[in-house]
Formats: sequence, C-alpha cells, structure tokens
Amino acid sequence: MTIQNLTFNYSTRGGVRRDKLHGRDYIVAPMAMLTEGVHNGSGGPLYYPEDECRSSVQSWNMRPVVVYHPEINGQGVSACDPDILEKQQVGMVMNTRWDGKLRAEAWLEESLLAKVDNRILEALEQNKMMEVSTGLFTDNEVAPGVWGNEPYTHVARNHKPDHLAILPDRVGACSIADGAGLL
Repeated sequence: MTIQNLTFNYSTRGGVRRDKLHGRDYIVAPMAMLTEGVHNGSGGPLYYPEDECRSSVQSWNMRPVVVYHPEINGQGVSACDPDILEKQQVGMVMNTRWDGKLRAEAWLEESLLAKVDNRILEALEQNKMMEVSTGLFTDNEVAPGVWGNEPYTHVARNHKPDHLAILPDRVGACSIADGAGLL
C-alpha cells in the first residue's frame, strides 16, 4: 500500500492549513474574491461598489467552490445543481469578511481536487497564486460612469452569491492584478 502525503511549503502570507469539518479533511487556503471597482465579466464592464460587496458577506459562506464557471449549452448557470456539483465542486467558501476586499477561505477537499483538476492541488503545494472568479446574481442598474479611470455601463447591485470558481488557466474579471486570487 502506498501512502501519499501532501506537503506544503508556504510563507505566512500563504497561510494554507489543514482542518476538519464533520469528520472530513480539508485543505484551507485564504483568498480575496472581489474588490471594489470595475470588472469586465460576463455582464460587461460593471462597477461593484464597496457597500454592495460588503452587504453580501455572510451569504457567501457555504457557497460551493467549483473549477470554472458552470455552463449548459454555453450559458452560465447556477453551480447549485447536483450534476454540476458532482462534476465541478472541489470545496466551499467559509469565514467570509470584508476588509477593503471580499476575503474568505476556500475549504478544499483533496480527493475532489484530485478528481476534478489536480492543477489546483499542485498550485497549493507550490504556494502559487491562482485566479478566482465570483459567480453571483446581480441587479445591474443602468448607470454609465467612470471609476478610477475605468468606464462602466452598469452598477452591480443586490449581490446574491451562487459560487466561487477557481480558474486554473484563465484570468478572472477581478483578477490577481486587481487584488483578488487564491492565496
């Protein structure tokens, strides 16, 4: 029998740890999910104001963490569907807070990472940041404007979190360059 151990070499910045919940083992990694600003995602250039980001903090807890945003026939859909969870879920969002950024912990199951996309596990082992992207429903208010020299067409209001996507080889609308990311 071969026993495989996962070793993390990380700085205090990374903060990856192991934890248990309901008798299940998790790899827990800090992340920044969203910042105030203009983010050009599937809804075009939307402005995400701080007060709207802050108001959804508690509703992010226990939302699924999936690999890539779920789609059916090229259309984005909720990740909270048994078939999607079976194919794409690798963990859940926990301990969400706002400190100028929407931050949380990704509670990731090693067995699911190995099954769905092992690149995430490899990135965690190497203390390598990875892109993330929020999947949320918003009411997009038509209100063209400019924030920080970035034009936008709508303001994203009434955030209703659905999932957090890890993007192993893609760039999120609120990217690492914008201050978001796993680790």
